[in-house]
Amino acid sequence: MAKPALLDFSSATATEIAWAVLNGVTSYQNLRAFRSRAGGTAKADKLYPQTREAMQIITAEKNKARDRRAIKDLLRPFSQSYGNGATLTEILAPVLKGYRQMYLDKLGLDLTHEQIIMLLIATGAVEQLEKSGYHVIGDFPTATTE
Repeated sequence: MAKPALLDFSSATATEIAWAVLNGVTSYQNLRAFRSRAGGTAKADKLYPQTREAMQIITAEKNKARDRRAIKDLLRPFSQSYGNGATLTEILAPVLKGYRQMYLDKLGLDLTHEQIIMLLIATGAVEQLEKSGYHVIGDFPTATTE
């Protein structure tokens, strides 16, 4: 006797399908098998466009999860140091010392670690934020205004 279907891919919305796959109610393999039984990719896209959209949502969520893990892995040693009572400037000291030396050699500027952090944020970080389509929240001197 066949198992009853946990989710009807033909009538569920893309969001419902994606939620079911991401939360273990059904699997991505079941979704692909349904699309295959529907006559392949092109025919499934015509008959059940919500399944294609669900697959795109699932892929995007998996990519986000992978990126989150990468960022958390990168921050883990710094978070442990911070948790042990180290200040931000103490944690970043090796990098800040390098920048301090560079600014001293190239520009003759003797900056403190705090000034270097402000300079890096005011230039590179603001630019990166704006390139990503986001804007500085509040008043910040180097931000471009719309």
